[in-house]
Amino acid sequence: LEKSRRQKKIEELILTKERVDLWYKLRDDDISVVAGALARSTTLTVLNLGGHGYRIGDAEVKLIADALRSNTSCKLRELNLNMNSIGPNGTKFLAEALRHSNCKLKELYLYRNNIDVASAEAFADMLRYDNRVLTTLALDSNPAVISPALRRKIERLAEINSESINCTAVEVGRKKRKEYGPTLDVIYSFVRSKPYLLSA
Repeated sequence: LEKSRRQKKIEELILTKERVDLWYKLRDDDISVVAGALARSTTLTVLNLGGHGYRIGDAEVKLIADALRSNTSCKLRELNLNMNSIGPNGTKFLAEALRHSNCKLKELYLYRNNIDVASAEAFADMLRYDNRVLTTLALDSNPAVISPALRRKIERLAEINSESINCTAVEVGRKKRKEYGPTLDVIYSFVRSKPYLLSA
């Protein structure tokens, strides 16, 4: 199908800009355009796809995850998928993408989706064995992750030290991984929004 003018604009932004904010700006048929451009992008470092509710679910996230795995020149470091409808399958697609060497994400935000216990554990397993790049994984306001027992399990599986926990604002589990490099922050209760502009 021929792309609309707005879809061509979205594609141009992803292919030419370093930061693109599409918060609550996508329509049902736009996500394939986003994924197609992401698979070819060599400049984009920050992408905000939050706030789309049912428009971004498991099937749509599979397109994004496939793009992250296939792009050998991908520079994306921060992906915001807050307030969508990502469930167990979509979460597993993302975990699989994060295992791939082409995916260089450092920050992944999944606030208020539909992540369940098995999905959260899949992330923990990925963090422990396959990914030494990711430094921030935001899973707050997902029903499965607010359980203190599951939080402790994720921290244990991901080898995260929970010494610096602030339960009143941002709960962060940290482990200084001397052998691997980065510090991992798992945020459970608050994600600060950032004003990325959708500009020409």
